Amino acid sequence: MSLSQNLKNLRVKKNMTQEQLANILGVSAQAVSKWETSETYPDGALLVPIANALDVSLDVLFDNNVYTMKDISMRIGNLLSNTSKEQQFHVAHDICWQIERGLFGARLYLDDMFSLDRVIKNGKSSYILNDYGFTYASNGPSPFFAVFPEYNDKLSEVISDGEEMRKIFAMLSSPDTMKAVLFIHRNEANYVFEADVLAKECAIKSEDVDAVLNDLMSLKLLTKNDIEIDGKSETLYYTRPSHLIIALFLFAHELNYNDGYCVKSVFRNKPFIK
Repeated sequence: MSLSQNLKNLRVKKNMTQEQLANILGVSAQAVSKWETSETYPDGALLVPIANALDVSLDVLFDNNVYTMKDISMRIGNLLSNTSKEQQFHVAHDICWQIERGLFGARLYLDDMFSLDRVIKNGKSSYILNDYGFTYASNGPSPFFAVFPEYNDKLSEVISDGEEMRKIFAMLSSPDTMKAVLFIHRNEANYVFEADVLAKECAIKSEDVDAVLNDLMSLKLLTKNDIEIDGKSETLYYTRPSHLIIALFLFAHELNYNDGYCVKSVFRNKPFIK
C-alpha cells in the first residue's frame, strides 16, 4: 500500500478530517488532500508529526511489516520507561495480550474478537496449546499472562516424579498452614514475630504451631533467628512473602474459572511429560 493510501486509511480510521489533521500539523487542508492523492508528498520533517497525530509508528505509516527483535525490544522498553509507575504493569499486560494475538496468527479475523476493551470488560481468559508450548491470559479479577515455551522435554525434568510438588500441596492443604501463609502475606517483608503471636493471630493450637512453622520455613516464607535477651533464649521469625505463592494461588483460582474463554486454540498432540 502506498504512503498516500495508507495516510488516508489511517486518518479515516481515526475519524479525523483532512482539516483536523492539517491543523495539528500546521499545514493547509489542501496540502493533506494532495498527499492522499499522491500529487505531492509530505516534507520529511513532517513524517514523525504525522505518525504521532495518527497515533501510529513510522513503520505502520509506511506499511512496513518487517520487524526485528531489536526494534521491538527497544520500542517496548521506551514505551514502558515513559509510562507512569502506576500504569506500567497494566501496559505490560496489554503488551502480553498482543503477544497472544500474534501467536494466534489470524490477525484480521481476530481484530474484533480480541478488542482489549471488550475482553477486559467481560473478564474473559484465553489460552493457546500446541506441541511447542502453551500460554494463559487471564482478564479475571486479577489479570495475568503466562507463556510456557517447551525445550527438549524440560517439563519432564522439572516435574520428575511429582514428589516435590506433592509435598508443597500437602503443606498448603493444612488449614492451619494456609491461615499462616495468608497471615504472612498480609504483612510486610521482614515482619518479626514469636511463635505465640502466630498461634494467637491464626487461632492455631499451641501443640500444632511447630509443625506450621516448619511448613512455612520449608516453603521459604520464614527465616528464624535464635537470640538471647536478658539471659533468656528467644526465637524470632522473619516473614518472607513470596510472589510465587501468590501466582500459585491465582493459577489455582483459574482451575475453578467458569466464565468461559474469549478465544482458545488447541493443537497439541504430544503428552506434556514423559
